[in-house]
Amino acid sequence: MRHSYFNIAVIGAGMFGCSAAKYLSKQEDNIALIGPDEPINKQAASSQLAFGAHYDQARITRRLGWDAVWAATDARSLNRFRAIEKESSIPFFHESGSLVLMAKTISSRTQSIIKHCQSNLIRVERMTSGAIEHCWPYFKVPQVVGGVEGLFEDQLAGYLNPRKLIAAQLLLFERAGGSILRGTVNHIIKDKSSNLWKLCIVRDGIIDKIYAKKILLAAGAFINHNQLLPEGCKLALYAFTEPNLLFEISQYDIEWLQKMPTIIVVDPEDVGNNNMSIYLLPPIQYPDNKWYIRIGPGMQPIVKQLDTLEQMRQWYIRQEITSEQREFLQKMLRNVIPHIKPMSIREACCIIEKTPTHYPYIGQINDDSSLQIVVGGNGHGARGSDEIGRLAANAVLGNAWDFPIEQACFKPILATNNQSKTLFECKPPFGLC
Repeated sequence: MRHSYFNIAVIGAGMFGCSAAKYLSKQEDNIALIGPDEPINKQAASSQLAFGAHYDQARITRRLGWDAVWAATDARSLNRFRAIEKESSIPFFHESGSLVLMAKTISSRTQSIIKHCQSNLIRVERMTSGAIEHCWPYFKVPQVVGGVEGLFEDQLAGYLNPRKLIAAQLLLFERAGGSILRGTVNHIIKDKSSNLWKLCIVRDGIIDKIYAKKILLAAGAFINHNQLLPEGCKLALYAFTEPNLLFEISQYDIEWLQKMPTIIVVDPEDVGNNNMSIYLLPPIQYPDNKWYIRIGPGMQPIVKQLDTLEQMRQWYIRQEITSEQREFLQKMLRNVIPHIKPMSIREACCIIEKTPTHYPYIGQINDDSSLQIVVGGNGHGARGSDEIGRLAANAVLGNAWDFPIEQACFKPILATNNQSKTLFECKPPFGLC
């Protein structure tokens, strides 16, 4: 059995973990990043325990933020994406533009967003429903109570390929001297005699051990379920289903929809599955060489909470959404792009984790500063991941906080009394996708 020592071990090779590891490796030697490789099929995912929100071809990007916290993390990350592409030679960022349809009943929020964009020199065009349908004639504005107005952002907005973003971050991490360990950590414990963390890693069916002076946990939605947190600790972090439908489109539709932006509808009405909040991505080519447009929900009741590890595993492995979710998403696509005639329909399942603060957790969870966490994408994780990872790396290294929002906003919260249900309302508009 091989024993190795690292100054810092990052557990979780998703978007937060890869970014944090990259920044750590630029400031510290002997960094390990631990996580399974991407599975090739459902069976491999099950045996590898390899699950992650980045196993897809597209995540929406924009600098227009729902509030100051996300606006800052998103903008700082997006402003670096082109440099990351250039340094790694891996393209992952597509500027198709972003159209957000805001209900007029929350015009004060819309005005606040516009004011923030103006002060940060983010170009946003305010559009009427008529102007939207004139600009994109295949799109029908949904019938939200009180009507909607559009906010169109055409620069540094569109979508990114999360798989390729991670590939770029991993390349830069290794280039800076970091070590990638492919496997699953199933236990960590502090060795009192050496004051080091002992990590047990399953790699190719063999249990290996490594030791680290410091640990950063970036294990995503599974962080409460994999024996990584100290005994008795459980984060106030809640997992929800993220059902998607992918509609295969013809070559004719690809050309017809080629200038389609990413589209988000924000409907604040608490009307169950009649709520119109959705997100929609333009035609994107998937590994099967087919082109799909993808649609997902806001926080309608079809978005179900996942309470147990087995529920989460099965949701990822099966990649099968419920009939209720399927019917809702099909209905919504007919509402907004009524003339599309898909050649086939594919289901896709992801998990979105939510925190009561609505912001990521970054920092330590007890008095031991050698164990820190970064988790809680809240539906914004991909586009803000580079900055979130940078902040987590600085926290691990004890560097000064250099972000415009106070560090307390990111303080991890522990759940009490083994509580598994949410402590907050998950009603629309829970947040922009």
